[in-house]
Amino acid sequence: MKRRKMTITDFLDKTAAVFPNKTGLVFKDKEYSYKEIKSRADSIAKAVSEKAEKQETVGLLMGNRPEMIFSYFGILKAGCIVLLFPANISDNNLVFQAEKAKPKFILCEKKYQNKLKRTSLLNVEFVEDLPCSENCSFESRVKENDFSTIVFTSGTTGIPKGVKLRHKNVAAATNNIIGFLRFNKDDIDVNASSLSHSFGLGHIHCIFAVSGTTILFADTINIKKIVQTIVEKKATTFGAVPAVLRIILDNYFDEFKQCGQFLRFVQTNTSSLEKDLIEKMFSALPNADFNYYYGLTEASRSTFIALNKRLDKLASVGQPLPGVEIKIINDEICIKGPHVADEYLGGESLKQGWLFTGDEGYLDKDNYLYFKSRKDDIINVGGEKVWPEEVERTIKQVPGVKDAAVVGVKDKLLGQAVKAFIVAEDDFSPDLAKKHCLNKLENYKVPRQVEIISQIPYSNNGKLCRDKLKNHG
Repeated sequence: MKRRKMTITDFLDKTAAVFPNKTGLVFKDKEYSYKEIKSRADSIAKAVSEKAEKQETVGLLMGNRPEMIFSYFGILKAGCIVLLFPANISDNNLVFQAEKAKPKFILCEKKYQNKLKRTSLLNVEFVEDLPCSENCSFESRVKENDFSTIVFTSGTTGIPKGVKLRHKNVAAATNNIIGFLRFNKDDIDVNASSLSHSFGLGHIHCIFAVSGTTILFADTINIKKIVQTIVEKKATTFGAVPAVLRIILDNYFDEFKQCGQFLRFVQTNTSSLEKDLIEKMFSALPNADFNYYYGLTEASRSTFIALNKRLDKLASVGQPLPGVEIKIINDEICIKGPHVADEYLGGESLKQGWLFTGDEGYLDKDNYLYFKSRKDDIINVGGEKVWPEEVERTIKQVPGVKDAAVVGVKDKLLGQAVKAFIVAEDDFSPDLAKKHCLNKLENYKVPRQVEIISQIPYSNNGKLCRDKLKNHG
């Protein structure tokens, strides 16, 4: 059977044609029907098309709000490429990404005008000033092979790269996610993840594609309100990074248990999941799937696993989804598939169609993938390899430890030694962590240094920023 061609804009347009009056988006006390979402997006598409040619790049700098969604789809419908700026981007990174991607202009909220003035990026259009019509119609100018988005990698190691995704890449990933998670038109999704990253934005794609409803939050500051909303609105799906799930399970466990009456699944992304967190999730929501995935900016959601259904594979990040190939070359995870970006900003392409991820891992006999570490994060202690994730999981088992991260530091004798950064209760003794590691790990893996800090640094999409710790102090 011939594959049906799809673009990102089809997710919205096709649903708006079939369910025009259905509520597609809820933000605070305001509801938006699919007809209204499409009209708002079409208004922006018309304005953008008058200022930029097809496949020119347009920057998008907005926080989580309906206008961000309208603008994203509007820019795409105009046939342009969206340069997604994280809402909390630093001045230096804003300038760096703008200079690399060279957007025709930046569409943003007025709240960011001081940032743009500081960085001398003045070729700006404010979304508040664009014409807005609830009865506008604009025919999409995009094809599946067109570029859709430029997203810069988090830059935890080396210089960030601009990943150029095509509509067909995003459509392929979206269809795979829908297939595994069984998203459907009756789903109500609570989304508090940043829309400038594939995790939060991916949920928008899926919900719009199946004609469901998204309840959008501006951020995760009021986690209690998020949990209450899941209960009150009888939400069926919820995605959050592990750090947010830890806060929920540690502070709102009883309230979260009530969500089990309605939630079909909770989804989280590639980050270290300690056994205690997994067990707490199973205890809170015994009848809901706890889904975990492995993916990168270049290859969104490449593997999936429902942890509660594979208790024998709790250390795995899942199996490849349909159409996704994974192989291990010199211990490195390599990925191929229709969801994989084939080009970086500047023209660099993949090696023979394979994405070399920079992650170390292995496949078991059942084709389940196991992630070890970023190759650049592996610690070399006198010739012995230390995977920081293994040490972190061990430290997190110690009573009083709230979070932990491990990096390699210079050592005159061994070349590198293990250093642990720990967030812990006030009376916590670092010696407890060392003693526990001595009982559980080989001697060379035991942290030689332990530093108590107030917070472990994570990126917006929940990935640990080890470089910040390597340069700490």
